[in-house]
Amino acid sequence: MAQNYAYLDQYGILHLHDEEHAKQHGKHTATELQADESGYPIVEGSGVVYYSNEDAAYIKGNRKDGQRISTPAVIKQLADQLK
Repeated sequence: MAQNYAYLDQYGILHLHDEEHAKQHGKHTATELQADESGYPIVEGSGVVYYSNEDAAYIKGNRKDGQRISTPAVIKQLADQLK
């Protein structure tokens, strides 16, 4: 599996992509997490959309149509490294 790199977009949403793509967004860091088809980190089998500005995490969609969950510690730690 390819190495993923995490970054926060202009809205504070966490994404994972290859290093070349992540570099285009400024601050980024390597991670062992895998990404779903949309570039969101997978935790316990589900893609997690994480809004760092709100410390809010969702599965099965985003804040409009997803299910809010407790923010996984690994996601919070990763986002904190990028702030």
